[in-house]
Amino acid sequence: AMADKGYRITVEVEGLSEGDVMLAYHFGDRQYLQDTARMERPGYYVFEKEERLEPGMYLVVVPGQKYFEIIVDDDQHFGITTKMDEFAEKTQFEGSPENEVFYEYLRFIRVMGEEISMIREELTREDMDEGDREAITVRMDNINEQVTQKQESYIERFPEGLFSKILLAQREAEIPETPLSEDGTPDQKALYEQYKSRYWENIDFSDDRLLRTPVFHNKLRVYFSNVVVQIPDSIIAEADRMVEKTRINDEVFKYTIWFITNHFERSQIMGHDAVFVHMIEKYYMSGEAHWVEAENLARISERAMKLKPLLIGKVAPDINMFRPDQSRYSLHEMNARYTVLYFWDSDCSHCKRVTPQLRTVTEELRSSGVEVFAVNLEQEKESWLKSIDSYQINGWVNVFDPYNQSGFREKYDIFATPMIFLLDSDKKIIAKRISPEQVEEIIHHNEGNEPSVN
Repeated sequence: AMADKGYRITVEVEGLSEGDVMLAYHFGDRQYLQDTARMERPGYYVFEKEERLEPGMYLVVVPGQKYFEIIVDDDQHFGITTKMDEFAEKTQFEGSPENEVFYEYLRFIRVMGEEISMIREELTREDMDEGDREAITVRMDNINEQVTQKQESYIERFPEGLFSKILLAQREAEIPETPLSEDGTPDQKALYEQYKSRYWENIDFSDDRLLRTPVFHNKLRVYFSNVVVQIPDSIIAEADRMVEKTRINDEVFKYTIWFITNHFERSQIMGHDAVFVHMIEKYYMSGEAHWVEAENLARISERAMKLKPLLIGKVAPDINMFRPDQSRYSLHEMNARYTVLYFWDSDCSHCKRVTPQLRTVTEELRSSGVEVFAVNLEQEKESWLKSIDSYQINGWVNVFDPYNQSGFREKYDIFATPMIFLLDSDKKIIAKRISPEQVEEIIHHNEGNEPSVN
């Protein structure tokens, strides 16, 4: 009856004579403190509370920021004995069969890892012939088979155990055989599609225990960074499919939506902000992300709506500004095959480097129909005019709006300079927040020419 109430984990560490010991847990790619235990006698600690722990992979952290991991699942009353600096070899459990299996596996994997290291060292021998290589391949295959058999035995013994779910989740998707093209060569596209379609086959989306291990987070990270084609439309389609898979469990659903949204909000890859905007509109602003507090919802919704008009393929917002002769001129008046929209400030150290580079690049690209609409952010007109002469950019359409009457700062989310947008003849955004070199590369690519070498 006591075992059904709360948790009680005793820890005895040989060689530890002072200091507190902490119990922490994984969540995604981070670790969080759960409990702290004081020494009751030399090396002996007790973690104990009336509330049960959320099942997951936990860390026992000893002084010196050293730690060993344990599995907390249904059994939350057990004892641990170990020895400082020999956690893998000396850790033993009483009352936790799953952790006994976990550490048996860790020790087994260490031995297999040492064998693999020796085999790889053999492969560096210069006198290695084909027969030797074949023999080594057989040995490698034998080790892999031993690891698979060991995993299968644990999964069979604890089919619903967290450790079994972790082992399954870490398995790579198996492709029965490499598909071939009509000419008999491997069909890489078909192989990729098979791999992608099977990537999640060993994940139990109904099991939120995986959230409190590093496994599910890492699977998401690899999938959306390396597996899915890094084109916004492709990513959005996969994001929606992933969200549908996770509806079976509310906690997994919440984490998946949070991960995808956060991952693409922070991405430095051009165009990925379209994924962030999609996630906010479809899941947050629709009310599906019911767990988000009103203040945070308002903040991220405002951010998404500010980015939406600036997504790749959108028509750039028009801005009407003053030229040096005080006449007004708007961005959409530009009659050019390509318009470089350049936000700059002559006092900005980066602008001092970028502006001459951009002048050189755009002069070379003038024959491709490139013009520059240069928006200066300075308050003083005289300083701006001197900068135009100093940088010899009189051939650009130079404009400024010292009091932001056009709202350009908000329309273009200007938070730093320099900032370069590339627009097509219809003023649709081709690229944004790019360098002068990238302007040249993109235009040459669009024109079907090789970029010039300076």
